[in-house]
Amino acid sequence: MVMKASASVVAASVLLAVMATTSCSAATGVQFMKVLPQPGSGQTEAIILRNVGSEPVDLTGWSIVDKSKRAMNSFWFGGDSATMAPQPVKWCSNWTSIEPDQEFTLRPFNRDRFSASFDPCGFRFSLGFDGQLELRNADKQPVDIVSWTKAKDGMAIYRMGSKFIPFMEDSDMKSSIKAAPVLSIFAKALHSTNILDKYLKEGASIKIDKDSWMAKHLARKGYEKTYYKGPWTVFAPSNEAFLEFMKEMGWMGMTLTEDELLAMPELEDILLYHIVMGQEWSSGIKNATGVLSMKDGAEVAVFHGKNGEFLVHDDCVDRPSPDNYGCEMQAEWKKCNEDWVQDDGLFSGRTLGYCERSCNRCTCEGDQCGRASVYDIPASNGVLHVIDKVLYPAPVYEKPAAQWRSKAEMEAEMNGGSAGNLKGFLNGQQ
Repeated sequence: MVMKASASVVAASVLLAVMATTSCSAATGVQFMKVLPQPGSGQTEAIILRNVGSEPVDLTGWSIVDKSKRAMNSFWFGGDSATMAPQPVKWCSNWTSIEPDQEFTLRPFNRDRFSASFDPCGFRFSLGFDGQLELRNADKQPVDIVSWTKAKDGMAIYRMGSKFIPFMEDSDMKSSIKAAPVLSIFAKALHSTNILDKYLKEGASIKIDKDSWMAKHLARKGYEKTYYKGPWTVFAPSNEAFLEFMKEMGWMGMTLTEDELLAMPELEDILLYHIVMGQEWSSGIKNATGVLSMKDGAEVAVFHGKNGEFLVHDDCVDRPSPDNYGCEMQAEWKKCNEDWVQDDGLFSGRTLGYCERSCNRCTCEGDQCGRASVYDIPASNGVLHVIDKVLYPAPVYEKPAAQWRSKAEMEAEMNGGSAGNLKGFLNGQQ
């Protein structure tokens, strides 16, 4: 227990693979988030629960029952016996309290202490091709349920709102997107612009031009490359997000058809804005972080909501400060409230002034941000996050060459600079 086939064939089969279920876990806040019933290469079966409520929950006496099996089908929190009856186990009792926004990852029972998969508190039944799991509270009342049929190797079942949706894990990004029934419009758009094969296919590489933003970005991280093969982070709008976008982009109350969407001249730029260099997991991104998209390096701002939401903003951009050190350093030096930074657009050209993202002046009120409905779906060449909004590319502001230096290089210059230089850059004038 831990806290925290071809694409076309898969796409056809997964439409029938999962029975959508409505959650009944609102009262307690504990619910299924993911099930991996048929592990692929290097994977193990897994059941992930999450407390989405505001109070801790004691799971002592709770159980998970595989209703697709007649017997030997129960897991008991706090410990069970070889016959799958509740039997308190001292060590397992340490894993029964789940805090708000905390996850439990349950894996198969394994008492071999020398095994990498050692888990004396895991579930003893096999998940397999078909299954129906029911989460029950201490009164043996059902709290949540998830079902699946025709599971493929490497296919995980993710909660998306009140439904459960299949996604292929550890395929390449191209195959994962094409196989996801909720990403069919996104897949068609990527295919029509050749982005699917050019960027997201396993083994595909793109040339990095000297002095391009990509070259500078990689150099800042200590890499010198002429070609880039990934990994990628993809913020993938769901079908519902695209339908809303097509409605917004229609004229005189008309909704764009799919053909009209695919014919949009700006479609390629929009799609590239949803693809980011690097592998950005939700837990590894700090609040108000700007990640650089393949649309000319335009920033996508990532936020974490008060209740653990994973959010993306397409109009929260750092207009580079007029110095050699940039917004990250100015924020660290606590310059965000100075008049020259917060200039109401006088020189910055941005209503929120220079460094709006680094200075945390953006908000996600209303519909300003897209929300990740499902996130951290692993692929062999990146990670996929499904969002509920189509993002429109943010403006790109060219940074002075000096601002592409690493933080360590800037600090080295600061420590070795003269008193006059120090005073100058602290005032944002160098």
